[in-house]
Amino acid sequence: MIKRTKRLAILAAVALTFAAGPAQGQAPLKEKTVGAPTRLDWQFASRGFSTAAARLPASYDSQQQRYQLYVPPVYKANKAWPLVVFISPGDQPMGWTTWKKVCQEKKVFFCSPYAAGNSCPAGQRTRIVLDMIDDVRRQYRIDPDQTYLSGFSGGGRMACAIGFSLPEWFGGVAPVCGTNPISEPTYLRHRVRDRLSVAFITGVKDFNRKENEEYMQPWFEELEIRSRLWVAPGVAHAIPSGEIMSQVYAWLEKDLERRRQDARKHSLLAMNADATPTPEQQATRHLEAAETSLKQADTAWQGVTLLQGAATRWSKLEAGQRARSRLKQILNDEKILESVARQGAEDEQKSLTAQGRALERFGASEQALQAWESLAKYHPDTPAGKFAAERVRLLRVKVKSSGKLK
Repeated sequence: MIKRTKRLAILAAVALTFAAGPAQGQAPLKEKTVGAPTRLDWQFASRGFSTAAARLPASYDSQQQRYQLYVPPVYKANKAWPLVVFISPGDQPMGWTTWKKVCQEKKVFFCSPYAAGNSCPAGQRTRIVLDMIDDVRRQYRIDPDQTYLSGFSGGGRMACAIGFSLPEWFGGVAPVCGTNPISEPTYLRHRVRDRLSVAFITGVKDFNRKENEEYMQPWFEELEIRSRLWVAPGVAHAIPSGEIMSQVYAWLEKDLERRRQDARKHSLLAMNADATPTPEQQATRHLEAAETSLKQADTAWQGVTLLQGAATRWSKLEAGQRARSRLKQILNDEKILESVARQGAEDEQKSLTAQGRALERFGASEQALQAWESLAKYHPDTPAGKFAAERVRLLRVKVKSSGKLK
């Protein structure tokens, strides 16, 4: 996570909480209380923050969590419906004023939690958001392909962290003035690429504009993740107008058919409005999807990354143990290993090249140097590796002159 000036973020969050908080409770929003603990994988979504993030205080009770909800008046359970989830940087719900026009005109559900602001520990914050989302899913038929995570400032970072960790449950992410990169394991980057649309939204005077404009959006574009940048005129570190959100929503929805096709193509990895698989079921489905990919020479690497993901995400389950065993078997299978080695090398070179370039544009020279060093070390005889070696040489001089390299 790229660290920003905490004092400015906190002041902005507090100001917006007091400015927008009271209006958020007005009709047609409903005040709701979570009915049961989430079935969604909140601990895995928390792992990017720290190991401790996946633990909750002993006093935590899902049924004490509250949120605001908009239900389209024409709702009927004869189809699956879209949902916008908005995460605030403060402890009051936020976002309805900006999303109201879209939700009312396009018949979209909206929800935003209480007590899930920047001061809430990351793991607990993740749990609150996923308690809320699953509670809405229990009561209404919500379409994962049209579930969009959004949030402002620190809430935007949380939207990214959750959406990029659990891409099977979402169709897109729309962070406002705050972003987070995709974390490991590798299969997440593949699944984000295959199904998510990411709308980066910032203000022309936002102190996080450079992070969006020069770092995240170009990085995602180079990784072939469908993404677009909005720079709102006349806006600093704040949520832009409803007109911007109308544009964002239309752009997210334009990609719906691609997500539908991905759900059909990778049905074992897809979710729907009517079922929430258990961890055991989901892990088993990942293994089955991995085996399907391994049968085709051109998708062998995808199969391996799915196995790596299952072994990491469900390490304590029997399916996770089977994934580890299968990975060991592949090491002795020369036919599969040849395809895996070639495809994996190409994928890593592309990923590290995009990362190095993005970090350099952002001015994060030390982190860029680490990316280029990895690329040069593990792929020395490739064009990408040779290019990386030259970037290492130049960046070492730059970082050393700054006094940060010993």
